Amino acid sequence: MTKIGELTVREVRRMVASLTMRDCMKREVVTVQPTASVREAAALLVEKQVGTLPVVNAAGTLLGVTSLTRIIQLLLPDFVALLQNIDFIKDYGALKTPSREEWERVAELSVADIMDGPIVVEEHCPLIMALSVMEKHNLRDLPVVREGRLVGIASRVDIGRTFLAQWLSANT
Repeated sequence: MTKIGELTVREVRRMVASLTMRDCMKREVVTVQPTASVREAAALLVEKQVGTLPVVNAAGTLLGVTSLTRIIQLLLPDFVALLQNIDFIKDYGALKTPSREEWERVAELSVADIMDGPIVVEEHCPLIMALSVMEKHNLRDLPVVREGRLVGIASRVDIGRTFLAQWLSANT
């Protein structure tokens, strides 16, 4: 029988299947209201050192998501295009910098204007399924809901750390 450490493959599969988002999600989530400005959202991202901001209403219902990447795309579209085509760029100084007026226009947009629709999982979703959702939609963070209300968020790192912690504890 094949073993991974001291566990059989069957035991590892059972262990992985038993882990859910509830086992790894952060329960204290930094959120933003849809009426907040992009400037306010950017300030939250910087202050709280997060990359994803779930957008919720006063009742805690998840309405959408915005992120550091989304705001940078709005403020520096040429820079984002550069990153996507890095192999073909010969002159980094040729990037067009948006005008101050354009930055101010973006800064005053509401979060509702720029948010993406939410891609979520329920808190009892198996981690392996959540990871596949993240991979399919190219997400770094995944909001977790219970009956439509935000109850947590988990990153790829949170999920991986939970797998490894479970594996290490099962091998000791």
